[in-house]
Amino acid sequence: MKIPIHKPETKYVRVGNERQIAYCEYGDPLGKPVFYFHGTPGSRYEPSFGDQAGKDYGYRIIALDRPGIGRSDYVKARRLLDWTQDVKAVAKQLDVRKFGVIGASGGGAYALACSYAIPEQLEFSVLMGSWGPVATEPKLRQEMAQLDRFFAQLSNSVPWVFYAPFSLLGYAAKRMSPQGFMKVIESSMSVADKQLIADEAVAQFYADDIAEGFRQGVRGPADDAIILYGEWGFDVAEISVEVHLFHGEEDRFAPYSYAMYFDEQIPQTKLYGYPREGHLFIAQLFDEVFKQILP
Repeated sequence: MKIPIHKPETKYVRVGNERQIAYCEYGDPLGKPVFYFHGTPGSRYEPSFGDQAGKDYGYRIIALDRPGIGRSDYVKARRLLDWTQDVKAVAKQLDVRKFGVIGASGGGAYALACSYAIPEQLEFSVLMGSWGPVATEPKLRQEMAQLDRFFAQLSNSVPWVFYAPFSLLGYAAKRMSPQGFMKVIESSMSVADKQLIADEAVAQFYADDIAEGFRQGVRGPADDAIILYGEWGFDVAEISVEVHLFHGEEDRFAPYSYAMYFDEQIPQTKLYGYPREGHLFIAQLFDEVFKQILP
């Protein structure tokens, strides 16, 4: 895996009168706009791997930090569908009328929310290794990795009970060596994932990305996880746009059954399964994604 060697300038868009959303841009600044939604936890630095693919295929990748994550201002008691209004507001400020959405891992739920709530503004919708609606689908919940089972059980408690153990992810990403941090989440990794993070530079990239997500502390990232473990507030079967599903068949962070569920439930989909691949390989998928969605 070729590691990105730069972090672009962080920019800000004001939403309403009192808060800002931070973002970075990758790819072709004059290309077709696509909003990228990072994983949980994650940050605006995540799609660094897509910079060259964006330039090659003519896409302007706009990667947003969600509220309380990275450098975006915190929002108390937010819901999944609230994000669609933030995206609309950012698009308006950037003078973007039509755009694509790409959601990776936990960000997949946010791409689906946009697919459901603002389909008239979407050119395409892409999920890469997406999380599933585990609160309303018991079979999907049963297939969660051990660490997610633990966090999901705590997510129904008062926030501070959940915040305390979840904050350890941010602490480990900031304070431990990259390989030490990877040991913390190793139980959720496939063999393919372990092979990827054996490269010190790859491990460092993911540790830095997650550490940036926790820049302001635990509230934003933890709220993001609680949202994903809970009810999403919409039925994916009511999504009217076509959704492209890219997923490793050996994924243990977000099992392949999640992609199969979306393929069955969403009226229009295209499923691209990758045998012998886990979760972390999705960072390399931008070339493949852009090839598939080109008209």
